[in-house]
Amino acid sequence: MPTTHEGSTGTILVCDGCGRSRRTSSTGPIAWDLLWLQANLAGWTGSDRALGPHYCTVCAGNE
Repeated sequence: MPTTHEGSTGTILVCDGCGRSRRTSSTGPIAWDLLWLQANLAGWTGSDRALGPHYCTVCAGNE
């Protein structure tokens, strides 16, 4: 989801299990794809769609 927080613009991914988040400063049409690729490589699981659900590495084992 695109966001503006404390003067910075970017895209954020929130874990549906615990609320942990990952953020990228990228915006635009491919920002979500880049963020999901990074998160997925880091062990996040779930849908590759922005609507989710998404689970961080801690919650992924509890799905």
